[in-house]
Amino acid sequence: MEIEIFTLCDFAQDNNSKLTVVGTFDSIHSRQFPFVQAMFSVACRLRFSEKEVGTHDMRLRLIDGAGKELIKPIEGQINISQPRNGQYSAVNLVFNFNQIKFNKDGRYSFELYIDDEWVTGLPLFINQVA
Repeated sequence: MEIEIFTLCDFAQDNNSKLTVVGTFDSIHSRQFPFVQAMFSVACRLRFSEKEVGTHDMRLRLIDGAGKELIKPIEGQINISQPRNGQYSAVNLVFNFNQIKFNKDGRYSFELYIDDEWVTGLPLFINQVA
């Protein structure tokens, strides 16, 4: 499996296997804490080889700097079918988040697991500004 895209953004959408990603970022700024981020998305595009056809478990975690989960992990299954071109199948995953509360500034992370193995992480920096 290859990761083609794994990013935080203002908005993401999968429309008939075409991934739309708007406004990628890695930082959010706030004057006070705690604060609630109204909305954002995580967009992911994975490419599987013909040897990886079948069902795969997926889990996405959002954790703080101490490894504590901010929300319940998002879990599901990805069904990879035989590639049409005979080599690879691409899968888009879009996770939309609303009203996520951050109690303090610091580094947060999204962690993606496939078949219970960590495959990649994505930092989110929450910065306090004057």
